[in-house]
Amino acid sequence: MSTASSFSLPSWFGRALVEGVLIVFAVVLGFIANEWREDVADRRAADAAMGRVVAEIEANIAALQDVVGYHEAVVERIGAQLAAIEAGEALADGVLFDAVIAVMDRGVNAPGLSSFAWEHAQQHGRLDTLPYERVAAVARVYEMQGNGVSATWRQIVELLFAGPEIMRAEDLRPSLRFTQIGFAELASQERFLISQYERLLLEMGEGADETQG
Repeated sequence: MSTASSFSLPSWFGRALVEGVLIVFAVVLGFIANEWREDVADRRAADAAMGRVVAEIEANIAALQDVVGYHEAVVERIGAQLAAIEAGEALADGVLFDAVIAVMDRGVNAPGLSSFAWEHAQQHGRLDTLPYERVAAVARVYEMQGNGVSATWRQIVELLFAGPEIMRAEDLRPSLRFTQIGFAELASQERFLISQYERLLLEMGEGADETQG
């Protein structure tokens, strides 16, 4: 005689299984929601940081536009002064400080470009959430600013105010030519940087439109 054995689950097992699945689902959903909120917060931080960068770039453009014409005029004035010396209409020997003051009524007039917003964005802006190409393009233009315009006007200042020798009488022509070359390079770099900044703003605007779209 054989007996059939049967195994039956407790009545509460099904309910416990469902509740367990729901708990796991809720935990997983919570992780997903939390990660989504963090992504949104990071993206907002990145957008806010880049908004400050855009404002800084616009201010830098305005600063460059305010001085580039003056720097180009200095180049022309030094050229006229050198021509007068060569024509015998002005003395070749003199004090460099007096000579440059005569053609630089606004001094060197550096544009005073800022990079604080960009530096702050790199440190706190969560820029890794943005497309690499956009961040790299901004970095390149700020590098042009630092290694180009900012470095050149510092060199001009060092040349003109290096020490007491600028108050000594000397043949003005070599120093005037060197100063003219410096201002010509500075003005050229300023024009180029303006164009690069304007192009960057256009690209950033298009990128933002595509992201929103």
